Amino acid sequence: MTASSTEPRHAVRLYRLLRRHPVVEALAAAAGPTPTHLVGGLLRDRLLGLPSRDLDAVVAGRGRAIAENAAAALGATLVPLGGKEFAAFRLVGPDWVLDLWDRDGVPLEADLARRDFTVNSFALALDGGRLIDPFGGVADLGRRLLRATTAASFTGDPLRVLRLPRFVAKLPGFTADPETLALARAAAPGLAAVAAERVREELALIFKSDEAARVLALMAALDVYPGLWLGAPGSPGEGGAAVRELSALAGALRELAAVDPAAAAAADRLTARLAATFAALPAHAGAAGTRAAAGVGEPAVAARAATVDAAVRSTPAAEAAARFAAAGYLTRRVAERVQRVLAEPILPTGELVQRRFLHRLGELWPTAAVRLGAAAAADPPAHETWRRRLRELAALAKRAGAEVFDPPRLLGGEEVQDLLGVGPGPQVGEALAAVRAAQVEGRIRTREQALALITSRSAAG
Repeated sequence: MTASSTEPRHAVRLYRLLRRHPVVEALAAAAGPTPTHLVGGLLRDRLLGLPSRDLDAVVAGRGRAIAENAAAALGATLVPLGGKEFAAFRLVGPDWVLDLWDRDGVPLEADLARRDFTVNSFALALDGGRLIDPFGGVADLGRRLLRATTAASFTGDPLRVLRLPRFVAKLPGFTADPETLALARAAAPGLAAVAAERVREELALIFKSDEAARVLALMAALDVYPGLWLGAPGSPGEGGAAVRELSALAGALRELAAVDPAAAAAADRLTARLAATFAALPAHAGAAGTRAAAGVGEPAVAARAATVDAAVRSTPAAEAAARFAAAGYLTRRVAERVQRVLAEPILPTGELVQRRFLHRLGELWPTAAVRLGAAAAADPPAHETWRRRLRELAALAKRAGAEVFDPPRLLGGEEVQDLLGVGPGPQVGEALAAVRAAQVEGRIRTREQALALITSRSAAG
């Protein structure tokens, strides 16, 4: 296939599939005689028989007018994306998104050349259905091959180093071209200069996937893991332990589902998977931490990391997670959840300690449990101990319920003040906290017992 050849069979198939799509019809009507092409993932996914809610198109001028007219016809929200640098627009509908790029003055093939992989670098003309495939993307689809569109695919945007393993996992049966792997590995250090929010979004997509273990294995082969986690993307490292733990998470979830289906359904898979990657970092990770994206120095990162609650930074892995979040690669909420899970070294035994564990973690207890089960999977005696304690925890969680997770308030602050003969202050808060802790531990359940506890504390003090 030559640089300007077409594939009539694929063109006809795509044109029939897409031309009557209501969004495509509205776009064609808004564009009128302006050359307009569908590009990117929509074409790829439809040829592979995969669903897609995202559409991409390029127009040769009049981008804003076309976007406004199409948005009005579809009742969609219009969001300008390009600012002063380029004309790009996003139309958001109830169950679809259309990204429209105005290539004003740029040849179509040059526009396709800037795209990441050949399977995303062909276009379908809305006027007549001609397929333009200068880089052999359709043939690569048939070979189930991910290949860089040009030698500059990764240097132009190093974030594509992360997209490569994500696409390998996302697209069924796909492998990466060896030369493309080499290009990606060489570009991995450039991830340090990518805006942190872009890296964060890509990592979220990776770790929400059930293929996260497979993706991480390829990230390790590309020298992204553990380097990115330690602030040095491109540095070679060993990712085997994290890949093994990620692979074992599914089994731990199944075992939890066998004893408590509701708890398994509530387990936060994203948090568990991220926790596994931090747990497997080298021992010095907590001290070394991570660097921020370009322009943010180590002192600034350390200062922001220091604001994280010390109670969830009690391990080197949890400290590394705090610094990763300070660098902008995790949201604060996700990082705190990861840290809380990492702060638990084992599933506890004994009802008193188990009650405290369940109360401390709350809704995260199933997440921590499956993460610890995955960590123990390679050691049969440790795994059997985990199974036994998991059954005990699940039974206690069902039996104790709100008594452990959110015990009812037995006394108010004014009652405690009257009982102790004091005004508002820390003494009242300490007394109420003691009552709540005793409720969690199952030692008191009534208002009378709470009053007795406070009275005894006051007498002892």
